[in-house]
Amino acid sequence: METESAAVVSGEELYLSYLAGSKNAFEDFVKLYEKELSRFIYGIVRDYHEAEHLMIETFAQLVINSKKFDGKSSIKTYLFAIGKNLSLQLLRKRGREQHISFEEAAEISIGEEETPHGMYEKSLNKQYLHETIKELKSEYHAVLVLLYFQDMSYLHAGKAMNKSEKQIKALAHRAKAALKKKLESKGFVYA
Repeated sequence: METESAAVVSGEELYLSYLAGSKNAFEDFVKLYEKELSRFIYGIVRDYHEAEHLMIETFAQLVINSKKFDGKSSIKTYLFAIGKNLSLQLLRKRGREQHISFEEAAEISIGEEETPHGMYEKSLNKQYLHETIKELKSEYHAVLVLLYFQDMSYLHAGKAMNKSEKQIKALAHRAKAALKKKLESKGFVYA
């Protein structure tokens, strides 16, 4: 029944319990974020095995550098920033940049309660979105994923991307405008 209690405990509470000496708290902390973090990292590196490895490395770096977390952002923001940095290091090592995919992140938003017709329409829209997102700059991908699929605030997304809240708002505005322009050029009509 530990997993049920972990669902009502925040990431910050679990992390603080871990720092206070609870090994179970860290296990619950990992369970809370591992899937989201893996999807986010996969969107950057586009390799499932590398994403899994980097997800584990991200948690390891959090443990190794636990004294660096200053609490100015949420633990989730800090964790995702570590994951992003490790992913970008890998890409630099590979010598090429890859685009963040929204496909896996978009799957989160499909609810089981939707009708078959609604799911079909969402699938078509997701296909348009996926095709269009491939054409956007990677910085636009990152900000949109953090804000709209990871539900981060502008402040937390900024910390994850090493930008100010004002810079993130401007970047998000440009990313949405670029996405809208590309979608409209493909004939996508907003309801």
